Amino acid sequence: GPAVVVDAGGAAKPTGGKVIARLDALKGTVTVERAGKAGPAVAGNVEVGDAIETGGDGEAKVLFTGGRTIEVGPDTRFAIKEGEGGLVLDVSKGLVLSRVTAGGEQAQAGGGGPRLSLSILTPFGLTRVGSGENEVSVGVGKDAADVKVLLGAVEFVSRNGEAIAASAGDNISAGGDKASLSKGRALVLDTLEITLFPATGKAEVRKHGTKVWKGLGKAGESIAAGDSLRVKEGRSTLQLGDPDSRLTLQRGAELSIMKSGRKAGVDDTQIELAKGELVAQLVQGRKTRVQVGALELLSDVGGQFTITKTSDGYALTSTTGDLKLKQNGKEADVKAGQAAKVALDGTATVRQLAREDVAIPSKMGVKLYHPGIGNLAVGWEGDKKDYLIEVAGDSAFAQPVLAGLVHDAYVNLPAPTRGSLFWRVKDAATGAEVTKGSATLSTEPASADLSRLRNEVADGSEKTTIYYQDKPPAVTFTYKAAAKAAKYRLRVYREASLDKPAFERVVKEERAPLEAGVLVEGSYVWSVTPMNEKGDELRGGRMNKLEMAYDNAVPTVVVRTPRNGDPASGAKVDVAGIAPVGSKLWVNGRQVALDSKARFESSTAPVGRPPTVVFRVVQPNGSETYTVRVLRRGP
Repeated sequence: GPAVVVDAGGAAKPTGGKVIARLDALKGTVTVERAGKAGPAVAGNVEVGDAIETGGDGEAKVLFTGGRTIEVGPDTRFAIKEGEGGLVLDVSKGLVLSRVTAGGEQAQAGGGGPRLSLSILTPFGLTRVGSGENEVSVGVGKDAADVKVLLGAVEFVSRNGEAIAASAGDNISAGGDKASLSKGRALVLDTLEITLFPATGKAEVRKHGTKVWKGLGKAGESIAAGDSLRVKEGRSTLQLGDPDSRLTLQRGAELSIMKSGRKAGVDDTQIELAKGELVAQLVQGRKTRVQVGALELLSDVGGQFTITKTSDGYALTSTTGDLKLKQNGKEADVKAGQAAKVALDGTATVRQLAREDVAIPSKMGVKLYHPGIGNLAVGWEGDKKDYLIEVAGDSAFAQPVLAGLVHDAYVNLPAPTRGSLFWRVKDAATGAEVTKGSATLSTEPASADLSRLRNEVADGSEKTTIYYQDKPPAVTFTYKAAAKAAKYRLRVYREASLDKPAFERVVKEERAPLEAGVLVEGSYVWSVTPMNEKGDELRGGRMNKLEMAYDNAVPTVVVRTPRNGDPASGAKVDVAGIAPVGSKLWVNGRQVALDSKARFESSTAPVGRPPTVVFRVVQPNGSETYTVRVLRRGP
């Protein structure tokens, strides 16, 4: 919309002049002067003749049709004029960056109009940028100007009329009437091929210059500068040229790719994150620059980082690798295992992350059953020092999950609900292998109800054996109806004591239920005798055998309580169940005693948010299994 000049009464006053661009991404103090009057700038149209000035905390972007962007730094003043053959940016002080790349910010600039030629005028000379793809920064001080050609080529004309041709990597220094050229290493930007792979759920793509979102097919799709994408369900992954360099978008995330390329050994990607969360895995051993809006993330060694758009800036977590953050002239370091909150003004608050409550050791064949915990920790024996870790979804490490530098003998990493993780760790200084391991993750396997409320035993069976775990179950004896029978007498004897029934009951139905716990472990014989109304026996009962056998051959801990979703209203919760025979059990890090049948009943204080109870079982062969129950707060 219109509006950038404010008169004494506070009203915006467009003059009806020629609109040439749009002012956007305002930060700090930005002023626009139009028709001799100046006032605070707001996002809106820019007319030919406007002068824009930023304060010490100011920053802005000027978006032209045709995809050109002018980025304006602090303490900068320039005017937009028309000259012979195109536009002239008259810079009297400060720093401006002119960028035109494939796609550029054309969609944000409001259309696909013509790309105009541009010249940048300073008190020390004129830089002809042209209309092609380029990236040029021009800084103007009190006594000199510096021109840095990052992409493309320019021509510089000094005040004495000398013309200097410069290309990518060259620097021009101009002072007084003279200018000198410093030939640099060519910074040719090799465009990285970007491919979007749908991992799970539903993703949509909006191609550059269009307004329509379309669904992403299973085969993936090539992404170009200016394209946008969003994830409605699940997650999707952008591969940035190298298979080990990628961005993973989580559900609800939406971003636009502004550019992605490689120059002078540095991978350079610029995106606009409209909302949501993304995970950046940057290739090891290569310098990388990722610009998210106005926030720059600089990495020398790669790693994995999570970036979330918030209402007041960004939240960032470094899983592996170290970063330098830059925004609005402010810098901060975020190391592996740290998190940062970055405000809109660039102020960063950095904190150390604690080890995850669900932690497994670095050994082969660990099993982890959980309902969805988000993250877990893998730890190993070692001092607090630098390690290099690789994690993959397969033993050949062909399906990378994360890689990079950590500064302690553990790493926090995402925990898939189902799948496998393999890892290997090296000493960062010597390259020697420190440890390796693997884990299988899944939801908790279904187990039969430990109480087994009813076990039916039929008359006429030579022998019936009932296996149970935890506590003796209820038993129901069944038999066929007898002619003229009004009721039936059930007698159950211990096999070693047939002179007196251990249990006796008279019922009218063709089934006789016994409550749980009436028949304990052991060998029994039983019979059913039909009777008439007077209680006379119509015939003798046939003896059947019954074995009540305790079976503790469970492969892992079977947790009777608590259940997932149970409330954690008090300081402690009850825990009960059965462990494999011969094993040892820990609950939230404290060893719990098992009885002679490997059963346990105890209590524990839940840990973490949400409240969590972790059961750790160590078998006699050293194998370890972890079962996680996640509770809810409140009654």
